[in-house]
Amino acid sequence: MVMHKNLEGPAVFEMLNSALELAHREKRVSEERNIRILIAQMHTVKGELNEALGKFEILINENPRDFRPYLCQGIIYSLVDKKKEAAERFEIYRSLVPEEFPQRGFLDDVVFAAKTDSRQQLGKELKS
Repeated sequence: MVMHKNLEGPAVFEMLNSALELAHREKRVSEERNIRILIAQMHTVKGELNEALGKFEILINENPRDFRPYLCQGIIYSLVDKKKEAAERFEIYRSLVPEEFPQRGFLDDVVFAAKTDSRQQLGKELKS
């Protein structure tokens, strides 16, 4: 995020892609998935929402039990005023996120904001 705010956008993707290659080469599956989620999130931050949605969809197809891509898709659908799609993704997120997940309260607040805040306000909050 700091690199993005400093207008180092291409460097962000270079760094993430290098980390992704290393994780793949070392067969660190969990880290590789986390980096792929970060890449999709950076596409969201850059406003490349269709690209991000596609990457999250691939992640969902690979592991439909991971709640994170559903949450991210819900946020994106909220940004583009697709309330029905957002609600569906948020419902799946809620059904999958463990009760004991440490950041659950924060993530639930994000979902609430995505559902209630205006598109402009939500966009500002995500960028900050």
